[in-house]
Amino acid sequence: MPSNDSVQTLYSDHHGWLHTWLRSKLGNAADAADLAQDTFVRLLQRREQLQLNTPRAFLRTVARGLV
Repeated sequence: MPSNDSVQTLYSDHHGWLHTWLRSKLGNAADAADLAQDTFVRLLQRREQLQLNTPRAFLRTVARGLV
């Protein structure tokens, strides 16, 4: 299970970018905010440890799966 610290760091480093990216794709700030949050909740529920070389690509993949 990923540590909350690693998800917290990922969140603080990339949440703003993910929200902006989702808003540009969806055209709706509220839906983008919901999906950004759902993306990070999904990460908290993973059993595997996160070892990310390209965190933004990973976040995009998770977010696309939720859309």
